Amino acid sequence: MRWAAIAGLAAWLAASAAAADLTGTWMGLMPGRGRRPAQDVAFRLVQEGESLRGKLYGEGLSSPIVEGKVSEGGDVWFVVETREQAGNQINDVRYEFDGVLCQGGIELTRERASARDAVSGVAIPVRRPDDTDQEDRGRRFVSFRLEPLF
Repeated sequence: MRWAAIAGLAAWLAASAAAADLTGTWMGLMPGRGRRPAQDVAFRLVQEGESLRGKLYGEGLSSPIVEGKVSEGGDVWFVVETREQAGNQINDVRYEFDGVLCQGGIELTRERASARDAVSGVAIPVRRPDDTDQEDRGRRFVSFRLEPLF
């Protein structure tokens, strides 16, 4: 009886470990703000142990995941650096994604962590000086869910 319980536990642990592999295509809908509509996003993730790499696809662009990790507990963290246009200026923007595996998907929060002018390299503030903490959080952070494509 004891061996059956141990074998069952080992099988459950093996299935859990296999389920924790995030390699594949993940899709989600990032909520819009103000006049901006919601945006479809997709991630091609490649997990090797605790390391995570891949690409973000959305709005006609693709941007690499420059660093990332997955913990044994299901916590997910990665960074995407991309270029964005703001008027006549092109900026290099760093987004940090922080999340957790939950019910077959990934619950993520994206933070606009930093920005620099792509030409001069001058840092651009990501927080507006007159924003309250709540306004700042509303502008720089967005939460959404990713589901595996297949």
